[in-house]
Amino acid sequence: MATDILTSTFMAFRAKLRSVAAGIAGTDEADDIIHDAFCRLWSRHPLIDDEKEALKLSYTAVRNSAIDSYRRSTSRPTVSIEESSYMLETDDETETAKERQQTYEAVINLSRRILNERQFAVFELHDIKGLGYEEVAETLGMTQENVRVTLSRARKSIREIYRKTQTV
Repeated sequence: MATDILTSTFMAFRAKLRSVAAGIAGTDEADDIIHDAFCRLWSRHPLIDDEKEALKLSYTAVRNSAIDSYRRSTSRPTVSIEESSYMLETDDETETAKERQQTYEAVINLSRRILNERQFAVFELHDIKGLGYEEVAETLGMTQENVRVTLSRARKSIREIYRKTQTV
């Protein structure tokens, strides 16, 4: 019965939920966002007692998923394959790309050495693989707040070491 409440409420308000997602993250991502939100809610469906609660949770899940999607898209700008191959055509630009790749690899190797296992796992999942805080928390069995704190401390450690190497 609880499954019917969540599903019927979510489907009845799907267009409005899609509008919320589109308003935050853009229309291209809206359908993916509402699907992701429903999947997140599904684990809670036995706890949902009425339509009002289902609607409230649906709006919250869609809003949070949209914010996560927006943050991911703005923090990691994407470049199409055509643009990236065009950008690497000249020798100077190829050298710059190689230098960036070497710097990136150096940061990853440095991170593996200086961070503890949990910090590196959070750093890798969030900053390298691009997962959101909620996804990292679920993957590692942590709270979202704990993920934020751990990531902040990991970044601080990396920054401190990086600054020390730049002054030498």
